[in-house]
Amino acid sequence: MRILILDEEFPYPLNTGKRIRSFNLYCRLASRFEIIYVGYGEVNSDAIKAFKLASMTPVPVSTQIPNKKGLAFYIGLFSNLFSSLPYIVSSHYSQVYQNIIDKYLREFNPDIIICEWTPYAIYVKNFKSINKIVSTHNIEADIWWRYYKNEKNSFRRWYIYEQWRKVKRFEKSALKWVDAALAVSSLDREKIIDNDPDLPVAVISNGVDLDYFYPMPQPENRSHIVFTGSMDWRPNQDAVRYFVDEIFPFLHAIRPDITCSFVGRDPPADIKALGRLPGIHITGTVDDVRTYVERSAVYIVPLRIGGGSRLKILEALAMKRAVVSTTIGAEGLHVSHGQNILLADDPYVFAQFILQLLEDKPRCLNLATEGRHLVEQYYGWDALANQLGDFIQKVGSSSLR
Repeated sequence: MRILILDEEFPYPLNTGKRIRSFNLYCRLASRFEIIYVGYGEVNSDAIKAFKLASMTPVPVSTQIPNKKGLAFYIGLFSNLFSSLPYIVSSHYSQVYQNIIDKYLREFNPDIIICEWTPYAIYVKNFKSINKIVSTHNIEADIWWRYYKNEKNSFRRWYIYEQWRKVKRFEKSALKWVDAALAVSSLDREKIIDNDPDLPVAVISNGVDLDYFYPMPQPENRSHIVFTGSMDWRPNQDAVRYFVDEIFPFLHAIRPDITCSFVGRDPPADIKALGRLPGIHITGTVDDVRTYVERSAVYIVPLRIGGGSRLKILEALAMKRAVVSTTIGAEGLHVSHGQNILLADDPYVFAQFILQLLEDKPRCLNLATEGRHLVEQYYGWDALANQLGDFIQKVGSSSLR
């Protein structure tokens, strides 16, 4: 079976949750399907080499997605006020990309097209004679609604609300243009079905490489905690600010020796500036996040904005680290408060859970052990790729809706 995949980029290097998920799933399916992968990127990049080594055919589109900074970015945001499409769709659409899709529809004659992010369903809106799947890494409208709820600036709050309305409308329309969908959790599946009850939807959870993220012993120094995540993603930026402003003061008042590392690529200037505060470390890009998780007794996920499910939690659990998270941070995962994770949405309670785990090594270890058992049971990439392959085979062989 021949698959044409449409994505915003080539998911490599593996330094974001979406990249980790997409690459791990499709490189495992390359022996089962013939895959052409279209994304924005450069011909001679490391990502292109990685895809070729994984037996997929990468097709880079040289036109660039606008950066999320600078004058051009703000002009784009202003221009989008006059568009019916949300910015996450209009900024990613290009005629060059559309022409490449049309070319490979003729030359490759795929059995199925997979849009590896909901905004890319815009490219298949008018394709009637081929089966199409949209991969919903998140319910995008949920993310925008949470941006709206947590934004304090009146103008930005108004703009985000307008984007939320456009995103919500687009997501509902996009489900009518495809023949099936992928969700990362049962919760997301229910939301998709609410929009389109007749659409076949498969839940393919996020996963973790159980060999790469292997169990590590508890550190002797129990005064360090850690968060990992791309710092160019706004939900992670909000999590850092929330932790530093509202949670860390409780910790520091009781245990001045506690330090916290925020590990992830491309932190903006205001996040970098937080690294000047006592006990706060902002690393920027690192070669291996495991080093930072290894020396930390507790892993934190203070997310207030997000959708889908968090690979960062799966990686921490796989490394046998106790996790303290918000309910939004752990959303969509088969975790149980008090058994394999601790959940808190109140800043004071969040801080108290961290302190308890730092002081109570046996309880911390028990929580971490149960977490490792959980990921071994549900979240290995090989089993998840097999589930995805079976669903693709079914959709690709079925009659069009």
